[in-house]
Amino acid sequence: MLKKTIKIIISENPFAHSSATSNRWRTLIEGLSESGVAIEIYIISGFNSLKEKEIFNISGTFKNIKYLYLINKVVSGYFYTRYYNYLGYHFYYKNLKSKILAINGLNQSIIWTDSTETSFKIATEIRKHIPEAKLFLEMSEFLDIHKYNKGNFLQRWKADSKQKYFEKKAFHKYDGLALMTKTLIKHYNTFSEPSPKLLHLPMTVDLDRFKNAEAPLQDFQKPYIAFIGVMNDNKDGVNILIQAFSIIAKDFPDYNLYLIGGWNYDTPSHLKLIKNLKLEDRIFWKGVYNRDQIPTIIKNASLLALPRPDSKQAQGGFPTKLGEYLATGNPVCVTTVGEIPDYLTDGKSAYFAEPGNVDSFAKAMRRALNNPEEAKEIGGNGLKVAETYFNQEIQAKTLYNFLLSL
Repeated sequence: MLKKTIKIIISENPFAHSSATSNRWRTLIEGLSESGVAIEIYIISGFNSLKEKEIFNISGTFKNIKYLYLINKVVSGYFYTRYYNYLGYHFYYKNLKSKILAINGLNQSIIWTDSTETSFKIATEIRKHIPEAKLFLEMSEFLDIHKYNKGNFLQRWKADSKQKYFEKKAFHKYDGLALMTKTLIKHYNTFSEPSPKLLHLPMTVDLDRFKNAEAPLQDFQKPYIAFIGVMNDNKDGVNILIQAFSIIAKDFPDYNLYLIGGWNYDTPSHLKLIKNLKLEDRIFWKGVYNRDQIPTIIKNASLLALPRPDSKQAQGGFPTKLGEYLATGNPVCVTTVGEIPDYLTDGKSAYFAEPGNVDSFAKAMRRALNNPEEAKEIGGNGLKVAETYFNQEIQAKTLYNFLLSL
C-alpha cells in the first residue's frame, strides 16, 4: 500500500475550473483518493476570481482532498492577469519558495508538480534542499506548442523560457514522469541520463459523469450537433467545422450546430464566417458553460464533432474532450490526428475525416446523420473504447502502481 502522502504543487485549483487540464487533474487525483491515498494540494497562483475565494476560502477539503492557497491574492481581469503571469509573480516567488520548503513532511512525501515554469523551479529547489523527497510530474502535451500561437507573443516567449528551463535543469530532478501519449514517451526517452522513470498514462474520463441523461438545457434545441473546446482554428479547427456544416446544412434542415467555448482571438473570424454563409439561424456560438452542464449538453447531442487539424499539439497530446464525447455513447466525427486511430476505427467506433479537409469532415457528418441506427451502434462502440482505455478507475490504478514503484 502507498503509505506516502502525495503533495501537489499546482497553479490553479482544479476543483474551481472546468478546463480540459482541470478535468485531467480531477480524474487522476480523485481516483487516487478513492483508493485511499492521502492527497494535499498547494495552490501557488492565488484565486482566479472573488467568487472562487468566497467558495473555497484559503483552505479546506474537497472530496477528502485537502487544499491550501499559498498566495492570498485574487488574480483576475484581462490586464492584471497578464501582468501577474508574465511579470508580477516574480515578486512573490521568493516567499512562495520559502513556504513550500517549510511544508511538513516533504521528505516523506511524493511531490507532484504541474508543468509551469514556477513549479519546475520549485522542484529544482526541493531536490537541492530535500534530496530524499520523491518528485513526480504528469504531462499531456509538448511544452513548446505555444511557439505556434499566432495571437500572443508573450505566451510564445514564456513557453520558450519554460521549455528551456525544464529540459536543461528540471527534467533530471524528477523521479517519475507520466505522459499521455506514446509520442511523448518516445520524445523523452531520447534525453540523457539521469532521467526519471517514464509511464504511459492515456487520457482519462470520469464515465459516471455521463451516465444519466437529463433534459437538454433550455437554450439548446434538439436535434443538434455539438462542439466543445477551444474556439481556435490551429488547435481545434473550428473554421473547418463551420464550413463543413455549411455544406450539409440544406440536406439536414432540422439540425443546428452549437459551438461551446470561451472567446478566442479567432472568434471574430468565426462570427464573420457564419454571417457570410448566412447561417446565423443555424450555427450558434454559446460561450462557456460550467463543468456540471457539459454532460447534459453533449449527452443530448445527436452528433459530436472534433475537427482537430494536424499540429505538434495534436501529435503529442490526446484531446480530453474526445474521451468525454465517447463517454456519452453518442456518435463522434473526428479527424485522424495523433494517436486517435490507435484507439478508434472508422465506421466502427467513430466517423473519421482527414485533418484540415472541409469536404472530408462534411462527408463524415453526412454519413452519421444519414443513418441514425448505424450511428447509434457506432456511438455505443465508442463508449466501449472509453470504458476499456480511458476509464478513470483503470488509469488511477495504473498511476497508483507507478507511484508505488517510486
